[in-house]
Amino acid sequence: MLDVKKIVYNCFIILISICAVSPVYSQDKGPWNLEQLFKVPSFEKTEKASQDGVSGILYESLPVNNNRVQVFAYYSTPKGKVPEGGWPAVVCIHGGGGTAFYEWVKKWNKNGYAAISMDLEGHYPIREVEADKKSPRISTENPGPIRVGTFEDFDKPIKQQWYYNAVAQVILAHSLIRSFPEVNADKVGITGISWGGILTSTVMGIDDRFKFAIPVYGCGFLPGSDGKQGKRIKPGKHTEVVNTYYDGSAYFSNVKIPVFWVNGINDPHFPLPSTKQSLQAVKGDVTIKYQLGMVHGHKPGWEPKEIYAFANSILKNGIPLIKIEKPKSKGNKASVSFRSEKEVKKVEFIYTKDSGEWSKRKWKKSQANISGSKINAQIPEGAICAFFAAIDEDNLMVSSDYMQF
Repeated sequence: MLDVKKIVYNCFIILISICAVSPVYSQDKGPWNLEQLFKVPSFEKTEKASQDGVSGILYESLPVNNNRVQVFAYYSTPKGKVPEGGWPAVVCIHGGGGTAFYEWVKKWNKNGYAAISMDLEGHYPIREVEADKKSPRISTENPGPIRVGTFEDFDKPIKQQWYYNAVAQVILAHSLIRSFPEVNADKVGITGISWGGILTSTVMGIDDRFKFAIPVYGCGFLPGSDGKQGKRIKPGKHTEVVNTYYDGSAYFSNVKIPVFWVNGINDPHFPLPSTKQSLQAVKGDVTIKYQLGMVHGHKPGWEPKEIYAFANSILKNGIPLIKIEKPKSKGNKASVSFRSEKEVKKVEFIYTKDSGEWSKRKWKKSQANISGSKINAQIPEGAICAFFAAIDEDNLMVSSDYMQF
């Protein structure tokens, strides 16, 4: 005769054992311990890699293999008197080959924001041979993991993987900057370029303290895409690890803040379909800028004036960018509704007749016109994909999502 109590007890013991050896993992927020990461990390100032007008900081991150990890960052605030409540702020995440950028911090300072930019691969932003751009950067005294290709350390224990630690370092940078008395903790946004855009896409769905997000180039839905990132993520376990833990698509349903997606139409790393899937998956308000001829790089990624105007509209009561709705087509006609608090001085219809790899398609502009609160255009013969662009009186441009015919 079965001893039911003994069976239940044994099952309970097995369950406890499984929980004891399994990582803590919340499906909606990933494998990170947010209670730990939301605490203010200890930090110290450093004169290494010093630059005028910004502070160099080393802050504590998660230990790796029981080894201490410190992250180098530049931090600064705008000049002048601290506003009531503190400065709005932004966390800046570099891309591949990047580091902590004091220029980026100063760019945000000039626009009225405190900013922090950190190196996510255990380096100071100085090279062993300063005049040689190919010379390796000098490591910090307590460096963390470095990026291995495109998530190619996926076979390691998760807490030893670069992306796991990079996400943690971004969240800790947020916890740090919002702790400073001159910063308004309720007015902090996040932006990232390329790999930083990928990280932004992930973090904005995990750390719900941010008030806006601006992913530049980088996005979610990477595995299987025809960009360089997608091609390097191999099917099987590689894809499974990325989709389960890292790709922004795992967390987009959590995103309820305004998001501004910026990408070049022919970006070789992040094709438009991945951006489209990403902006459709988040739950917050979405603004888009698809830019014709946008070069892939850090400076081109932080230069667009629309980035700062978008942040101002969220945190500083600035005038919002043009709001463009979902475009529609019927027969050879296309249209889209819009609204704007400023004069819209120019509209365009941008299309391609090419198929195949997205980065290699050629795009052209054709005439569009404004009629009340609508933009109209005739679809050129042979066009298979197109979107609208609108430019306001301050030369700030936004796009509609693209549509396929």
